[in-house]
Amino acid sequence: MRDLGNVGQFTGDVTFRTAEPDKPDVLRYREEGFLTYPDGQEFEGFREYDFLNTPHGIELRFRDPVRFGRLYVCLDFTKDPAGNLTACDIHPCGDDIYHHSMMWHNADHFETKIKIKGPRKDHLLHSLYRRQPMAS
Repeated sequence: MRDLGNVGQFTGDVTFRTAEPDKPDVLRYREEGFLTYPDGQEFEGFREYDFLNTPHGIELRFRDPVRFGRLYVCLDFTKDPAGNLTACDIHPCGDDIYHHSMMWHNADHFETKIKIKGPRKDHLLHSLYRRQPMAS
């Protein structure tokens, strides 16, 4: 679930899978679901990134046709005082700046907070991710 503030809410599913057999350090991230506006309108959508394990951290790279392969952020994780793995980076997008932070609570639960500031945007995207229980 992603809270988009006064813009609405996105709910759906995320999958991680190996991008290609010859690239074991690349995970493909795909989220798909529904964006619901405050007036009740609902639209289907998706987004994809590649997560690359590098010596500098985990790089998130765009997969959309316009920015394919370009770096979004590089996350270098450290433990916070509560023992969570956390990382932050910024991404300039025109005159707007995306302040991306990710926190892994455990193997089944992580979250992201993306604060967007600039002349065109000023809001927080807060996403919660929880692994679905395995079907028996």
